[in-house]
Amino acid sequence: MPEVTSTSQTQSSAAAKAQTNLASNFDDFLTLLTTQLTHQDPLNPTDSTEFTNQLVNFSNVEQAIATNQNLEALVQLTQMSQQNALSASMINYLGKSIGTNLNVSELSDGEASWNIDLGSRASSMKYEIYNQEGNIVYTETADGAPSGKQQFTWDGTKSSGSEAEDGAYYLVVKAETEGGSAVNVGYSFKGVATSIETVNGEAVLMVGDVPIGLGYITSVTEPATTDPSA
Repeated sequence: MPEVTSTSQTQSSAAAKAQTNLASNFDDFLTLLTTQLTHQDPLNPTDSTEFTNQLVNFSNVEQAIATNQNLEALVQLTQMSQQNALSASMINYLGKSIGTNLNVSELSDGEASWNIDLGSRASSMKYEIYNQEGNIVYTETADGAPSGKQQFTWDGTKSSGSEAEDGAYYLVVKAETEGGSAVNVGYSFKGVATSIETVNGEAVLMVGDVPIGLGYITSVTEPATTDPSA
């Protein structure tokens, strides 16, 4: 399950670590080289070509690490450019009602609802609700449910009896026919996009506390308005 963050998550550079390790190893190499030169047999000195080859190998490794560092910087710049372009395109969705087929909903003021669609009649139902960290917080079973569109509502009370915090939650419905076959379950969620944030390094639209990636949007409409004079 995604975890919402307001800033891009930073990642440590493998090339930078390799550069640090190389510097340490090179110091050890020079120490060993000096010790070897000091204690070599004067009548049978070590071939200078061998020392040269070892120094060349270290130089090649250092150049390769420097190349990797440059490539990492280029990749980061490319990713930043892509994210900026994506965020710019998402601006057009702000204030619009967007729909998705994700199994997500927002718990607010002690209530969260999911729209589900059963492919056929189910003789047994199990509802599992997960938080954004992927931990199950609530389960419920039912004897059955008819086919078609329906709604499942949760009051925010965990299986432990404590109250869940407001935020995004995910519903997994496990439905079976009388013969024990799995019933196909579809989900839908709709709400007004209010902001753009970053979730695990990806720009997403926020519908309340619910993050929705651009690729998961199934519909975009103008939000319903209420006539104050009605």
